[in-house]
Amino acid sequence: MKRTLSASLFGILSSAGLAAAAPPAGPSEVDRVLQFTASAFEGLGGPFMWAIVVVSVITTTLAIERALYLYRAGKGNADLFEHVSRLVRDKRVEEARAVTERIATPFGRIVRSVLGIRHGHRPEEMQNALDEAYLREIPALHRRIPLLSVFANIATLLGLLGTIVGLVMAFDALANVPAAQRTAALARGISVAMATTGLGLIVAIPSLAVHGLLTARAERLVEDAEARLAVLTNLLQEWSRTPQADPYEESKTGVKAREERLVDYVVSGELK
Repeated sequence: MKRTLSASLFGILSSAGLAAAAPPAGPSEVDRVLQFTASAFEGLGGPFMWAIVVVSVITTTLAIERALYLYRAGKGNADLFEHVSRLVRDKRVEEARAVTERIATPFGRIVRSVLGIRHGHRPEEMQNALDEAYLREIPALHRRIPLLSVFANIATLLGLLGTIVGLVMAFDALANVPAAQRTAALARGISVAMATTGLGLIVAIPSLAVHGLLTARAERLVEDAEARLAVLTNLLQEWSRTPQADPYEESKTGVKAREERLVDYVVSGELK
């Protein structure tokens, strides 16, 4: 015997432990609610219910992907900043740049671009390098997060549209269905109206909550990056203003000093 879709959904939910065992007197309230919801997947309410389910899958996947990305983007930034700052204070800029080569976070790539500035640079060169790297990396932190809000609105509107269809079905049952079948037809219309609205809200509310949490996390990463980059650029400006010795000049000075000591030795008779 062919099973209906509502019976299949109810059986799956019951086997998963979501539906309570029916008491001897009849089905429990949980069973009735599940049957009421599952029946909305049939008939005119089916397209809306399945569309909301698809939206829920998309929002769940998107939320997990963005959460993992933001977690990786913020991992190790504080340690990297402390290490690089210490090297720059010691005038070991090349070593600091080598450290950032192993970092794949947006903040690490920005620091690597800034550390690539040459000694004795002009302030505007530093600012240009920082702006270019910032505009290239920071927008990735907010990417696709606004879609969570969009899909939340879509789920709500799909639920509202399903509600309208269910109400139309209910009013049609009152006006055109024979009295013997009117109660069942009216129940089907109400089930479509209520189930689509409920499922739409069930998807929309968590989506909006996750949207707010991920947005706050992205903003926190941006604020931390801006504060750390301000400190780092000040250290680099100080390093750039510090005179840097020329290795070639140092070698010439060393040779000249050795020649002068050799002449002194010969004149004083210490070297024979």
